[in-house]
Amino acid sequence: MPDEPISLADYANLTRLIYAAVFDQNCWHGFLEELTRVTGGVRTHLFGYDIPAGLSLGLTAAGYDPGYIDSYNDYYGEINAWAPGFATHEAGVVIPSQHMCSKQTLFETEFYNDWVRPQENVAAGGGALIFKDETRLIAFGGNIRLKDEEKLEAAWLQTVGLVTPHLQQAFEISRALAGQSLERDLLLNGAVAGDAAILLLAENGFLLHANPTGLQLLQEGTVLRDDHAGRIHFQDPAAAEQLAHCRLALATGRPTVNCRVPIPGPESGPDYMCRMVVFEPEMHAVSPFPLLLGYWRRALLVTISPARDVDPHGHRLRNRYGLTEAETAISMGIANGKRPDELADERGVSIHTIRNQLKAAMQKTGVSRQSELAVLVTKARQS
Repeated sequence: MPDEPISLADYANLTRLIYAAVFDQNCWHGFLEELTRVTGGVRTHLFGYDIPAGLSLGLTAAGYDPGYIDSYNDYYGEINAWAPGFATHEAGVVIPSQHMCSKQTLFETEFYNDWVRPQENVAAGGGALIFKDETRLIAFGGNIRLKDEEKLEAAWLQTVGLVTPHLQQAFEISRALAGQSLERDLLLNGAVAGDAAILLLAENGFLLHANPTGLQLLQEGTVLRDDHAGRIHFQDPAAAEQLAHCRLALATGRPTVNCRVPIPGPESGPDYMCRMVVFEPEMHAVSPFPLLLGYWRRALLVTISPARDVDPHGHRLRNRYGLTEAETAISMGIANGKRPDELADERGVSIHTIRNQLKAAMQKTGVSRQSELAVLVTKARQS
């Protein structure tokens, strides 16, 4: 495309594709492909970025060699030289790539020499942020060969200005619908109860999605807290330990991650039961990640529900002997006839952890055998 922005007909077609993508995520790639065509070969993309961690949330693109898309998602997204500078700007503002990272600085980076330059030196262009909060952004942009910079860049930046407001609107709609669809899908599959808090976490604890109940727990801060860098932590030490264990299992590729842990609630409120399992995106019909930005990999599904199924006598046992939540759960499990190895599998921890917790519970209750602990728990239930 020469020195002028897109035609009115192309503009109408692009906006149609943008809003179609709200209901069919596959249309995002079609939108980018059409945009590349009508702009004379600008290589177009949408990418996500975790600001404090420098974590790439993936790339969806058109006009690039598929091998470079794979290498971006596997590695180069983490060292994208434009992303940190891009993140300093406000959403909706059109930014030339030179203002994200000067060419002089760019040319000295591994990202440029191993990813940008081999692709016909696509070091020109620019874009705009569609969404930005304290910890993450979603960016829209295009790369132009340096030899085409004078011919294409000005018109490209005008085109970015035309379509960005529509992308922002579509993103907000998509985000709302994706959350509702995910929750409905989990409910239909029996994965969660209707009143459960639902959170999806990346392997580094980064919050990918939270339903309204989950957001409320975060705001209250009694069960969960946000470290203001986008990571989620439990206030309860036992739950925090289980979250760390599940995150490690997710990061190391364990085929199954399955954990269940009780969480004490506030004095005037209920206790909770937390479950953590692997979320396999291909097993669900909807994407929890707005715009399908390449974070299409395993995540940790965390659900937190009022603990209706927890033995009410656990409160009494815990308070009488000063047991932790984990020690209480282990003691009650032993009283229910479960073996330590069964409890380890159920709680997603090692047998050594269970034995240590069992030993601590026996010391606090003044018994020396598992059978004596089972009798003590049974009497506590009957009293």
